[in-house]
Amino acid sequence: MPNLSPHGGGPHIFGKRLLDELVKQGLRFENGAANQLSLITGNRRHGYNNLLRLDGLYFNKSDPQNRLIFNSYESFDHIIFQGQFCRDQYEAFTGIEKPNSIIPNGVPEDFFTPQPKAFRSEFEKILIASSSWRRHKRLEEVIEAFKSPRLKDILLVVLGGYPDPGMPNVVCLPHIPPHQLPAYYHSADAMVHLAWLDWCPNTVVEGLASGLPVLCSHNGGTRELVKDDGVILELEEDYVLGTEVDLYNPPQVDINTIIDGILEIASLPKIKTRHDLKISNVAIKYSKEFS
Repeated sequence: MPNLSPHGGGPHIFGKRLLDELVKQGLRFENGAANQLSLITGNRRHGYNNLLRLDGLYFNKSDPQNRLIFNSYESFDHIIFQGQFCRDQYEAFTGIEKPNSIIPNGVPEDFFTPQPKAFRSEFEKILIASSSWRRHKRLEEVIEAFKSPRLKDILLVVLGGYPDPGMPNVVCLPHIPPHQLPAYYHSADAMVHLAWLDWCPNTVVEGLASGLPVLCSHNGGTRELVKDDGVILELEEDYVLGTEVDLYNPPQVDINTIIDGILEIASLPKIKTRHDLKISNVAIKYSKEFS
């Protein structure tokens, strides 16, 4: 049985969801367990089979915050990655291959269940964007695209506390409590998430689970989640694994390419249920790693 140690931010949200589901499925957590699972960077315990679920890393190899991450990566027995991009980047940065599994994030059942609309609009289509807004998420470029007359009939709803730009077709809302998020996703027609070099964003998992086709960048791990359930834009050159970059200074992109992508994603129907993203199914995959 695992000893689960979730940490803050997006990983904490997923960690809490996973922990709750594992307990719901009957797992007990105790100090005398035969295995130990840690989330992100946990303490390795001697004499145990130590499993480590890793999030992303920093794109500067010498960043001091990478030291703990790399030490944990090297010392744990088995690594659980969110996606292939995540695994390949760790191997490229460290030069070390570890026994591993790939298990994407998941979300609770209420994201898959039809919800009363959290808001209504007179616009023909509603796109939603949700994140902790840092520069590499490229929301600024998306908002710039919405200045185009070509998008006058599409509303962009931004979750996450971004300052409202004062545009008629862009609405910025504050941080929404997690239990209220499904209603907001189910009020939209599609999602836009053009982050550069993201790993396995919970917001995209939430959007896909809610039936939203997703517009994303071709670099990073987001496209692994989206698969055929959206539109994947080539906004910049291919990222070469192991390359150090300034993540918060993303490459310049062509706004017209974003506009074309928004029009395309807005024209798509809702997607079919993504059972692979249910936290119950994700938890079963984790449980198999403990045996």
